Amino acid sequence: MGAVVIRQAGIEDAAEIHRLLLDLAAALGKTADIKSSVQDIRRFGFESEPHFEALLAFENGQAVGLAVYFYEFSSWRGVPGVYLQDLYVADEMRGRGLGRDLMDAVRERGRAWGGAYVRLTLHDGNERALAFYRRLGFEAREDELPLVLRD
Repeated sequence: MGAVVIRQAGIEDAAEIHRLLLDLAAALGKTADIKSSVQDIRRFGFESEPHFEALLAFENGQAVGLAVYFYEFSSWRGVPGVYLQDLYVADEMRGRGLGRDLMDAVRERGRAWGGAYVRLTLHDGNERALAFYRRLGFEAREDELPLVLRD
C-alpha cells in the first residue's frame, strides 16, 4: 500500500469526482438517483462562481476518496460553517482512517474560511455512516428535519 495524498480538486478532476459519486450511489443502492454529469461538476464546481469545493484522496495515483462540501452561514449561531454534501471512501480503503482524514481536511478548509462547524445529512438507514460520524463527535439533531424543494 502506498501513501495516501489528499488534495483540493481542480477542474481537471471533474471526471474523477463524478466517477466517485457514481461509486457512492452504487454503494448506497441509489444509482438511479444520480442525475449530475461531468459537465455539471465542471460548471458548478470550477467555473466563474463555484458552488462547491471537493477534496480528493489518491493512493498510487488512483482516486480512492472524495469529500464534496460548500460554505454556509448559520444565522442562529452567527457564524459561518461547512455543509458536507458527500463523503466517500472506496471499499478497499475503508478501515484505514481515510474517512477521518478527509473530514479533518474539510474542517481545516472550513476553519481557513472562518467556519466554526460542519453540518451534514445522512441517507436513511445508513447505520455504518451514522456510527462513523458519531465516532467523530457528530450528534443527531431531532429538532431538524431536512426538506428539499425541487423545481
